[in-house]
Amino acid sequence: MRRILLAALLLASVAIRPAMASPDCPFSPDIAAPTVAPGSLPHVAAALKASRLDILALGSGSVLGPNGRSEGSFADHMAQDLRAAFPGVDIRLTVQGQRGMTATAMLPMLIQELDGHGIDLVIWQTGTVEAVRRLPAAELGRTLDTGAEAVRRVGADLVLVDPQFSRLLQSHAELVPYRQALDQVARRNQIVLFHRFDLIRHWVEAGGVDLETARRADRAKIADRLSACLGQALAATLLRGAGLAQ
Repeated sequence: MRRILLAALLLASVAIRPAMASPDCPFSPDIAAPTVAPGSLPHVAAALKASRLDILALGSGSVLGPNGRSEGSFADHMAQDLRAAFPGVDIRLTVQGQRGMTATAMLPMLIQELDGHGIDLVIWQTGTVEAVRRLPAAELGRTLDTGAEAVRRVGADLVLVDPQFSRLLQSHAELVPYRQALDQVARRNQIVLFHRFDLIRHWVEAGGVDLETARRADRAKIADRLSACLGQALAATLLRGAGLAQ
């Protein structure tokens, strides 16, 4: 059952295609931004002022677009929105990860990418695979603590991204311990946690973007919209954290 559930969630990620333009979000994309304190992303602020921002997006299925590429993912939309806001800044996005990958498996990849690559910001999406596989939440926390320390050592900022809201996922996996683990890591390390779960739940309950109840013919379009809205919300969060909210 856990393999079937994971496959279903990954299939939803595969449906996200590159969009020619970001679709309009049904609700303000910066609903998540007020939870982020201005000045909490000082390295992002410094990089934007220096006209070059190097971003590493690390995660499992949802940081990847179709065919395992970044195009069309929420990280890609985030980068597009930042480029639109700062046309004079060289914003570079590197995406690393693999569908079904745990945080423990991602950690060596993170360390390697941080080594001499001049990364200013790491966006780390994780927790869903651990929940589906019922892996120890404490192990997730320890791994993220180690990663946070590695990011801090190279002088970069870290933003954690929690699991997505999904009725299917909630019916087969206990998400609370893993969401709590991410929250505790963020508090311990004084880093930003992007509340993707709460944001998607808000949109679903308000009747705006609901991939799970969409007709089959509409799913690709709605997946594009969801990805774009998440990207816009994440970009707004980064700008607020950098003290540059527009």
